[in-house]
Amino acid sequence: MELNKYQSEAMTTCTASSHNLVYMLNGLTAEVGEVNDKVAKGVRKEQIVINNNQLELTAPNGDLLVGIRKELGDCLWFIAGLCDTFGWSLELIARENLAKLKSRQKRGVIIGNGDER
Repeated sequence: MELNKYQSEAMTTCTASSHNLVYMLNGLTAEVGEVNDKVAKGVRKEQIVINNNQLELTAPNGDLLVGIRKELGDCLWFIAGLCDTFGWSLELIARENLAKLKSRQKRGVIIGNGDER
């Protein structure tokens, strides 16, 4: 699916009272927390092990992975909503982000500090 098509379809599910900056920012923050919560609970229950900075499942757990994917989908919805609130397309944001990262990589500053490195 193309990003702009996703954004357009996703926003058909947005209510008028939700189409604003505050709701979208708060919702995105909450959903990122839910992704983190699922991973943390997976670690606590020893379903997930983080070894050498790699995530490993200790046993097949489709429910855990499906839950994480659903929360990531919710994050995507809120990012699409934020973009829509500003009048931007997801594809614009994706293109600009890739250009920024490639520039940093080319200049050898992927690892560093500051937005304008």
